[in-house]
Amino acid sequence: MRHQPELQALAPWVAAFGITPDTRISTPLGERPADDLAIGDLVNTRDDGPQPITNIREAFAAPSERNHYPVCIAQGALGFGLPRANLHVGAQHRVLFQHIRVPLMFGADAVLVRAKSLAVSHANVAVQKAVAPVSFIQISTQDQAIIFAEGVPIETILRDGECDLGFMTLRSWELMAAVA
Repeated sequence: MRHQPELQALAPWVAAFGITPDTRISTPLGERPADDLAIGDLVNTRDDGPQPITNIREAFAAPSERNHYPVCIAQGALGFGLPRANLHVGAQHRVLFQHIRVPLMFGADAVLVRAKSLAVSHANVAVQKAVAPVSFIQISTQDQAIIFAEGVPIETILRDGECDLGFMTLRSWELMAAVA
């Protein structure tokens, strides 16, 4: 993983996306730490099988920005043993969320939820105050996709932080209604 200077041109809030460098990502060769991945490496996607990484960059989130604080999703916090280890993600990074009530309330089998919104509805998910800049790895594929970090389905990143996936993104109060 190499720091890419063009990252500095990104909007500051895009730095609140990504996963920490030690997060293990599912690949056809097994799980690999995010900071060991490079452009061209294959990652497993939820819907399209293995896809090559088209861009990978490192973003540094400012500790003075509350919106940049990392979110820790504790091992097992999402049920079914997921994540397999503590997962640290940017506050704005979206997780694909499935729950028995999601289809009833939103007409879809899964929705995207920002990591910081999970902290509202899950006891073992917490926003952690950063005391030093936090490094996040941002992985992109040709088309935006869902990949697996510590077993948890998460989005790949578009350059501007937008979402091009066909899933609804819930706000924290909608998530609370879904899991209450």
